[in-house]
This record gives sequence, structure tokens and C-alpha cells, in this order.
Amino acid sequence: MKLFALLFSIMSFFTSCKCNKTAVKEEAKVVNTESNLEEQVSNLPVVVYQENTRGFYREIVVREGKIFVVTARGAKPAFWELKKEDYKKLLGLYQNIDLKGLSSLKDPTQKRFYDGAPIATLSFTEEKNTYTSSEFDGGYPPKEIEDFVNELISVAEKLNK
Repeated sequence: MKLFALLFSIMSFFTSCKCNKTAVKEEAKVVNTESNLEEQVSNLPVVVYQENTRGFYREIVVREGKIFVVTARGAKPAFWELKKEDYKKLLGLYQNIDLKGLSSLKDPTQKRFYDGAPIATLSFTEEKNTYTSSEFDGGYPPKEIEDFVNELISVAEKLNK
């Protein structure tokens, strides 16, 4: 019986060593994948889009490869992983935006002044700098950021269904 217990212990020891080697290899693969994701995510700054009126509120935040959507004041955000194709499209549109001129963009309509549209803003935060647009009507962004805003809303609504 002691011999059987000794053999079982030795077999368990060698088997567990093999499992540890496999686990270390798998862990290395996960770390490598995470570092690629971090490189991907680091190119797009934190994006915050807000729309609100007296009875409506929506905030869409893109941060660290995730998209967060809040649809009521004080509510907890729902969030999803940003799909690779959506990320690439947002990144391409973001690269066409002049951040320095973001605060001086002219709004095409003024419906927000009589509650005809929600008040909207868009901001980008890169490391220590935050660039915020001037206020514009929700649904009617300035032409310079229109494609980005429409794509951001489209992605958020697609994931929120």
C-alpha cells in the first residue's frame, strides 16, 4: 500500500510540473495579447460625448478599448468591449479632427436655445490635455466633427440593443 501511495505521489508530481509549464505558456500568450490591446488602445484618447436637456440625458465615453453608455442622470453606465472594426473607424475619424480648433467650431443650428434639440459637447483627453468642443445641437454637430459624432452614436446604439 505504501508503495502504491509513493508511486501515485511521484506521478502526481511529474504531471503537475507539466501542467505548470503549459499554464506558463498560456499566461505568456495572454500577456502578449494584452500588450497588443494596450498598444491599440493607447492611440485613441478618452472620448466623452454628452447630450442633455431637461428631460433627456446621454453620455457616451470611450476609454481603454471599452465604450460606456449612460442614459439617465446618476445611472450606472452600461459598457462593452469596443469591436476592432469600430475602433479602427473611430480612430481614423479622430485623426481627421483638429483638436486645437475644437473649441471654436461653429454650430450649424441653434435649436437647443428653445428646447428643439439637446445641448451636446464632445471632448478628447490625451494624457494631460483636454480638448472640448463648443456647445452644439444634439443631432446637428459641426461639419468638422460630424462624421466622428455620428459614428460614435451609431456604435453606442448598436451595442446598446
